[in-house]
Amino acid sequence: MSRTRRELLQSAAFLCLAALPSAALAQTLPLQHPGALSGVKLGVPATIFVARKIITMDKDKPEARAVAVREGRIVAVGTLAEVEAALKGTSCTIDRSLARKVLMPGLVEEHLHPLLGAGTMAADAVIAIEDWVLSNRTWPAAKSAADYRQRLQVALAADKGDTTFITWGYHHLFHGRIDRKVLDGFSPKRPLIVWHRSCHEFFLNTAALTKYGITAASLAGHGLASEQANFDEGHFFEKGMELVVSHILADVFTPDRLKRGLAIMQKYLHARGVTTICEPGTQMVRSLHQLFEAVLDQPDVPFRTYFIPDGRALYDKHKAAGSLDHLVSEAQSYLTWGKGKVRWLPNQIKLFADGAVFSQLMQVQEPYLDGHKGQWIAEPDDYKAAVRVFWDAGYQISTHVNGDAGLEVVTSALEEQMARAPRQDHRFMAVHFAMSTEAQVSRLVAKGALISANPYYVTVLADRYGKVGLGPARADAMVRLASAVRAGASISLHSDMPMAPPDPLMLAWAAINRTTVSGRVAGPEQRISRARALSAITLEAAYAIRLEKEIGSITPGKTADFVVLEQDPMTVDARKLKDVKVWGTVFEGRIMPVAAPSGLSFAPRAAPPAAPPAGSANADDGWREAIATAGLFCGCCAARMPMRRA
Repeated sequence: MSRTRRELLQSAAFLCLAALPSAALAQTLPLQHPGALSGVKLGVPATIFVARKIITMDKDKPEARAVAVREGRIVAVGTLAEVEAALKGTSCTIDRSLARKVLMPGLVEEHLHPLLGAGTMAADAVIAIEDWVLSNRTWPAAKSAADYRQRLQVALAADKGDTTFITWGYHHLFHGRIDRKVLDGFSPKRPLIVWHRSCHEFFLNTAALTKYGITAASLAGHGLASEQANFDEGHFFEKGMELVVSHILADVFTPDRLKRGLAIMQKYLHARGVTTICEPGTQMVRSLHQLFEAVLDQPDVPFRTYFIPDGRALYDKHKAAGSLDHLVSEAQSYLTWGKGKVRWLPNQIKLFADGAVFSQLMQVQEPYLDGHKGQWIAEPDDYKAAVRVFWDAGYQISTHVNGDAGLEVVTSALEEQMARAPRQDHRFMAVHFAMSTEAQVSRLVAKGALISANPYYVTVLADRYGKVGLGPARADAMVRLASAVRAGASISLHSDMPMAPPDPLMLAWAAINRTTVSGRVAGPEQRISRARALSAITLEAAYAIRLEKEIGSITPGKTADFVVLEQDPMTVDARKLKDVKVWGTVFEGRIMPVAAPSGLSFAPRAAPPAAPPAGSANADDGWREAIATAGLFCGCCAARMPMRRA
């Protein structure tokens, strides 16, 4: 590419950056004049990192060649001469080890799920609708019912154990119908659990139902949960999972398995340039979070982790107990948890509206083509009541919502609160954003809502959903990001791991190209610009969780988190953006190369869990009781048992 053409492309890209919402861009402005030292200790030596190019995501200085870091903070950005002049009279060294690399702000994964990511990646078999590439093996996609059944049969035959066998990745619209009888044919004696690709559904064989003491009688009398459980078919979905999930978690999600799964996730995130992650709607169980702290607050973990409480679970708990006046105080109490790099975000909460995209259980305004019905996770009246409580407490409210009927409930809830008790900078956020109408997008943005979207839905689901359930027009219109941008919204992208791989550059690629698994472009009018997609995984992702003053751009005063790339994401062919190689990261000023191999490393099935720690004869029982209350609940996954603050 000629220099003139490259400069034109860069100029166009940064014009797009200048068009970002003013609220988000307010935090890209230099905290002091160029070269200012941002109040750090002048006696501590600074390091000047020199790079081939630095993409700052700062509209006033969008590109640089050098960045100075002192005590983990950025103190100056510009050309090498400018930075050296800014540091004149102070101690500094020049680090040229990244001179041939391209730097960007560390990538921000503002919505993923460590428990689910660990659990699915450490499953006994991953048999999904797409390839899952691991460092020492690849779980190839099963693209038909015949493929799925053959793969499951082989996986069961290869595993000679007698404990519960759990497999993740099944999708009924790709792999055909299964039920208890079908699973009994595969495994008549050994307990078998098939975990749906959505994480919203379980299928159990007879041996598993018997092992866990699940009977038709035990499933009766639980309202909506009972309606979403089918004993004869061994099928449990959405709230129906509440009736069986405690047994499954306690038996399958052992500390050993979770630690192995978290190690897999840690390597993957680092290899994808992620320096900040957040789980909205986490499981509020102390022993589980102590495990997170033990694993994720280690010196070699190159990212920080944030958590946000699950407001729906809290609301249900306090509504049942008649103690809604204590709802907010309990949400605030979790701020005492966490340590070091594992923290909780204040005054933020996650709520839930309708069902899963991958289960095709989102609530839709126009009926599904095959006549099946969507599902609610929270009944609309309960959802709106919870919104009001947290709105009045000044919380930022993020809502899992997938269907356009679900989004109508969410949009009207925001409109009602803005009419009743208007707030500035509320950052009310629609999360996942699978289906919407143009009118809904305009209404949401007019009231100041943010959009946090998963563009992977289009990549992996648009082709199939165009044939089953939605039809081509609705399937191709999923994730209306360009509409949100035109309306003036701040947007961010997330994986909702394990709903998508936690790979922000891949998510940006998906939003820019909207290329499906068949290679076609779905809804080309909803593609967004390269600069905007990169902002949505850096600055605007930080803004979505109120961390834009700390991270998201390479600006003096912010934390020195960078992703180190081999190619320039602003000029590489947009179709190849997902293939840009991550060399490593700079985390809080420390260079952390990616260790080879850079992919996920699959942890094979373990022997039975290790014995409990010495001096605690019942330690394993305590873990089992605690994890049983944790539930499975993510932005695309909905099942939770009543909580217990273990």
